[in-house]
Amino acid sequence: MSLSAPPTLRASHVNTGTSVPHDELPWPDDPDKPVLALPKLHMEVDRRSEVTSHGGLSLAAQLVHQLRMPKILDQRVKVLKRHLPYHESDHVLAQAFNLYCGGTCIEDLAELQQSEAVLRLVGACRLPDPTTAGDFLRRFDDASNPGSLEDLRAANDEIQRRAWKRIKKRSKRRKGQAAWTPVDVDGHWEETCGVQKEADFDRKGRWGYHPLVVSLGQTQELLAVRNRIGVQRSSTEAAGALRSALGRVKENLGRKVLVRADSDFDRADFRQACEDEDCHFALVGREFKNRPGLAESVPERRWKPFRTRAARLKAEQKKAPGYRPRRKKKNRRKAKAAERGWTELELKKQWLAEVPYAYGGSPEEYRLVIRRQLIEHKQGQQTLFTEYRYRYVVTNLPKTWTAVDVIDATYQRCDQENIIEQLGSGVAAWRMPVAELAGNRAWLEIARLAWNLGKWIAQLALPSEVVRWEWKRFRRAFVAVPAQVLRRAAQIWLRVSGSHRFVEEYLAAHALLQR
Repeated sequence: MSLSAPPTLRASHVNTGTSVPHDELPWPDDPDKPVLALPKLHMEVDRRSEVTSHGGLSLAAQLVHQLRMPKILDQRVKVLKRHLPYHESDHVLAQAFNLYCGGTCIEDLAELQQSEAVLRLVGACRLPDPTTAGDFLRRFDDASNPGSLEDLRAANDEIQRRAWKRIKKRSKRRKGQAAWTPVDVDGHWEETCGVQKEADFDRKGRWGYHPLVVSLGQTQELLAVRNRIGVQRSSTEAAGALRSALGRVKENLGRKVLVRADSDFDRADFRQACEDEDCHFALVGREFKNRPGLAESVPERRWKPFRTRAARLKAEQKKAPGYRPRRKKKNRRKAKAAERGWTELELKKQWLAEVPYAYGGSPEEYRLVIRRQLIEHKQGQQTLFTEYRYRYVVTNLPKTWTAVDVIDATYQRCDQENIIEQLGSGVAAWRMPVAELAGNRAWLEIARLAWNLGKWIAQLALPSEVVRWEWKRFRRAFVAVPAQVLRRAAQIWLRVSGSHRFVEEYLAAHALLQR
């Protein structure tokens, strides 16, 4: 890949830090008995309640304090007529902390609410009750509080600006990283069983919601989340959300922006939003009627062989000295398909070509990168026939990007599917806890804040690869930290368990966030 294309930040999936030198391994006293002795246990209750399993919440609390989040939220969000005793920031941050610590619904607030250690950690005498939290979400209604949801989004945007400013001061730019900032856009359908919720049916008859997600490609931060309902395209309302996000990215990150999305976003208003903000885009092209004919008219000499990024990486690994290929295991899926006489499709070869392209009625000319795929239809060992399929990418990237670079960068957007999945399994953003649509939209904004808290902490104080960890791994490493929260005179002290696997990284992160 040329230097024009953005580098790919990858997270290590190696289970590091668990190996122990063989000579230091403990050994059972009696080798004839199992290692798990399972002794009789005796119980007692400590009523002091100074211990919590959410000691890592201290990192989020420190960042909230440093970014002055309560002040921003209280200045911008006005939905409560009286503060008895909670302010708007108390509700938003309590629910964000609930999601950050692994809560999957509003009712899980009770765990934090009844923990004296957590109350000490966040400096509160009490936290909102789950029923009170639900009532707070229902107040985000334009009929009773006009513009309240937009105020919450504006507060979230301002917090993100402050976080970016802080990250920019702390981080040192790496070679090749400052050139491009990828922004990914995609929709997601989430089915719900709540028949009383303000939702709608999709084209398949499923009852639920249709959120739109705009995120940063490298750091996985959420730039915008919009909750929609009804039978509509994934790209509905995407242009407006993208304009707002691109304006903030251009203003604060000061880099070239590359917008990536799937074929449903190949539409005029979406492309215009990118061009109005002076941004580049690389969109998977739709199957318009004229495009197959255009692809077939490309002379054969212009088709260049293409290998995927994974195939090229594997070829480089084979050239490394000392490389030993792993023995392939039996493909049981393929064997079972052959046993049943099913027809299988196998991708044999791929080629790339590029042609200029203009949409009907538009004077603008773009680059249309065409990928031709040779598909072989097989039944067992017998080849039935072959066919060509075409895939398209529409882009306004400069010519310094080769066709291979364009394809590589465009399909890296598929990583956003992991973000969407983790928004459900990681921070429970898709739970939509109340019946009202406006309340669930506010819930998504709070979930966006909870998600971004983890990403900002990773960028500010943790190893660089942590920003790409899945939420389960991040939470076990830096949120589920057993700690004793002690009050000493006018100070709050955390006594952290030294047996925690990432205790050294946790302590270093805590020190960095306090600077």
